[in-house]
Amino acid sequence: MLESRIARAAAKLWYTKMIYVQQSVPVPRDSPVIVSGADDPDRVLLLGNGPTHGWGTVTHELAMTGQLARALTRRTTRPTDIRYIGDEMMPVAAVQAFIGDTSLAPFDLVLVVLSMNDAVRLTPAEEYRADMVRLLDRLASETKPSARVILAGIQEVDSLPEYRGIAARIGQRRADLLNAITRELVGRYDGFEFFEHSAPQAEPGRPYGSPAMYAQWSDAFASIAAPALDEARALDPYRFTHDLTEHDWQWKPGERVMATADHDALDRLAQEAKQHFGADAAWISLMDGDRQFFVANTAPTGRAVPAETSVCQYTVQGDAPLVIENTFRDERTKDSPMNDVSQLRFYAGAPIKNAAGENIGTFCVLNVMPKSKDSMDEQDLQAWASRAQGEILKLAATAEQPVDRPADQDATV
Repeated sequence: MLESRIARAAAKLWYTKMIYVQQSVPVPRDSPVIVSGADDPDRVLLLGNGPTHGWGTVTHELAMTGQLARALTRRTTRPTDIRYIGDEMMPVAAVQAFIGDTSLAPFDLVLVVLSMNDAVRLTPAEEYRADMVRLLDRLASETKPSARVILAGIQEVDSLPEYRGIAARIGQRRADLLNAITRELVGRYDGFEFFEHSAPQAEPGRPYGSPAMYAQWSDAFASIAAPALDEARALDPYRFTHDLTEHDWQWKPGERVMATADHDALDRLAQEAKQHFGADAAWISLMDGDRQFFVANTAPTGRAVPAETSVCQYTVQGDAPLVIENTFRDERTKDSPMNDVSQLRFYAGAPIKNAAGENIGTFCVLNVMPKSKDSMDEQDLQAWASRAQGEILKLAATAEQPVDRPADQDATV
């Protein structure tokens, strides 16, 4: 047991190190919804991490989401709409929170590409099984009877750029175990299928991912997903109209801020803050409903995470900076499943407000190592938050109207 605990602690730290080494690798932060505009498209939910995160691309059009939509349409000759839910740092334990209150009823197919980060972090088999059962039960109960569900196996661990030698061998043993568990569980559900696949060859000079790699991956997934969509459509004679959306914004200008391409000033601010505070990560986010959206982020996180898993939910509940010396010990944050993935212990954040004085977001710096509260100058932190607030309100006031939203329905800043 002691050796197992030590091995897992080392594996988690290695994974975290690899993630933060890759901070310069681009990931998509645009809307993860691909819409064809057709009246009766096939509707697909892509749920996952790893390759679905889109490493090496800046838009979901070029990542797995867009590539899979096109690959499916080529095979079925029908238009395809896809919504992606997930993140590289989403473990199986956090999938329920990422899905949140999203309705699963509209989807004809759910493609699940999960568990690589659970494999390389050596997630215990009994924990993985319990979380996977909860996920499969939810998919079985909340999707329509005609919907098909495909769970992709974990790719070869040595296909990851940083995993070679003993790290890859240990991770592969855990991946084989988790794949066996998933395969066995999938066999209990009607309309569910397990799909073993291999990672495509990376492009020279682009080991983390590229549009060409995602096109190859999507073709492989489409080979099994397209027949499943044909079956789902044959079983569903009543096709109801439903538009796929990412989020119904409560602070309406937030949609414009996230859709604006020019986040350069905020990106620079986050990078400068990381250096200024000697932090491992810094981000500027909007908190809206059940989601935290990253307007700027030095960490390799994608567009959004569930608010319930984020420390920032507590920052927006107050009017002053919040400093937590160790999130692994604080009663509010110690049970978050994201702790186990990010390993970020020290947190310092300050709220960002709109023109009406309402808290709409946060400015944060974070460290892997715990730190004392005395190490953080809260006035300095608030000053940086005020700079971020000014940039966000500027974007909210000057950005173009959001797509498909009539101007008379938009709220003022």
